[in-house]
Amino acid sequence: MIYGICKSILITLVAIGSGFACADQGRKLPTIGMAVPVDRATAEPFQNAFREGMRNLGYVDGENVVIIERFANGDPAKLRKSIKELIALHVDILMGEAPLLKEMTTTIPIVSPTMGDPVKTGLVASLARPGGNLTGVSGQSYDIWPKQLELAKELVSNLRHICLLFDKNDEPNAVTNANTEFRALARGIGITVRTLQVGSLDDLRAALKTIQKERPQALVVWLSPLLNLHHQMIMDSIAHRMPVIGEGREFAEAGALLTYSVDWRDMFRRSAAYVDKILKGARLGDLPIEQPTKFELIVNLKAAKALRLNVPQSILLRADEVIR
Repeated sequence: MIYGICKSILITLVAIGSGFACADQGRKLPTIGMAVPVDRATAEPFQNAFREGMRNLGYVDGENVVIIERFANGDPAKLRKSIKELIALHVDILMGEAPLLKEMTTTIPIVSPTMGDPVKTGLVASLARPGGNLTGVSGQSYDIWPKQLELAKELVSNLRHICLLFDKNDEPNAVTNANTEFRALARGIGITVRTLQVGSLDDLRAALKTIQKERPQALVVWLSPLLNLHHQMIMDSIAHRMPVIGEGREFAEAGALLTYSVDWRDMFRRSAAYVDKILKGARLGDLPIEQPTKFELIVNLKAAKALRLNVPQSILLRADEVIR
């Protein structure tokens, strides 16, 4: 009986001691809070790429770093709530969409792997010396527009009219970029553009009906969390009707005829280096924002066959990957 009581006390003390050890360890481990605008399944390839980058630098979640993920499932209100939760947890570094994170904290270091042009959108002073609490990798999305238009022109003979589908909430200048800059680029090579801006799932459904009704010669889709979350729905509605030019492997695999963009998984992988430097004491404002080094051109010949369209050899020879 006495042995049993002593044994119980010993077990309890060990458990309590272990709890304090874990708690103490938890306080010492640096924490990265990831505010993810989409759902877990959509984010998984990118989250995995970041974790791979961290492992390559010697970080293992739960051993020498803690990665806290919050998934908003496409709900802007939930995303804001998630960021507030992460801020309340006093994470050491925040990761996610730069404009919203920058709006919600000026003190916690922010590493963003998904920035467009942060100088143009007013998020940082310069790429070389961003200042403030934001750094990361810039996708320089503006730089791929001429290439996308050039590819569209090669794909579709006598191309004169396209639709552009974009998320008006993706970045501060999204509407101006679509209605002014992209249109001007297209007009310069003889293409008129019908822009369709969306900000919610209902907007997207309405836009898809408009596209189906108007039947442009091609559809260009700018990547955003909202449109990535619903990329399969977009492709199911449109891809069998007209050529779709998008961004990212997910759109190509879902049925887009062609995608040309930065390699977004590589961007997430590279962002781990920023986390490493900050955790080692680097001054955040002095960490230059890097530009993309890897672009992907993916051609989907299954989509081409369904559309009875011949992809020029000139494009196939340049493709990084061809889906057959």
